[in-house]
Amino acid sequence: MRVLLAEDNASLARATAAILTRSGFEVEVANDGGKALNMVQNGYYDVAVLDIMMPVLDGLQVLKAMRAEGNTTPVILLTAKTQVDDKVHGLELGADDYISKPFDARELVARIKAAGRPRSGAAAVIRYGDLSITPESVQISTERGSLRVDPYEVQMIAALANAGGSPVAADWLARHVWDDAVLPGAIKLYAKMLNSKLSALGSQARVKGSEDEGWRLVKHDGDGA
Repeated sequence: MRVLLAEDNASLARATAAILTRSGFEVEVANDGGKALNMVQNGYYDVAVLDIMMPVLDGLQVLKAMRAEGNTTPVILLTAKTQVDDKVHGLELGADDYISKPFDARELVARIKAAGRPRSGAAAVIRYGDLSITPESVQISTERGSLRVDPYEVQMIAALANAGGSPVAADWLARHVWDDAVLPGAIKLYAKMLNSKLSALGSQARVKGSEDEGWRLVKHDGDGA
């Protein structure tokens, strides 16, 4: 599980990152809100942990910008015990959870794992524009209808939809979708196959990108791949 940790206290960030790494997470650290927003816009994370009190942009501003862009990455806010209004405001903006400082490392690990799990229910649905993706039933749908797709296709498009239009690196897709067992050129081929199916469903979503730039979902006007 890939985690973005945004914390401006350098010593706390190092200690927390070390704990999370030992717990099996891949951790990237941002020391201010501006950098955190840039990282989440240009990469993919399973969970973002945002300190509310940060320079450049605070955690709430980062969260608001993420949700405005359609980025549905689960967010856990780090708050001071006295920041009750900020906790409420954060949840209203779309935060998935919050944890008060000082926190127990075991609790943070548990909350990250919980935030990163698929939502409960018969089948979690991920949405991007006019497109609905149901990984559990291996389907993509629009108002026109539904198609069952290859398991790798549904995992790939789900990851891109969760990134909210931000590019997802090819090596991340290779590792998390194909367990590093993907052949050269396969991701490009899967993107082409997905675009054919999206076109058949009348969706405006399309997979765009390259091995160098990463892959992302964009909103496409008109028919055709």
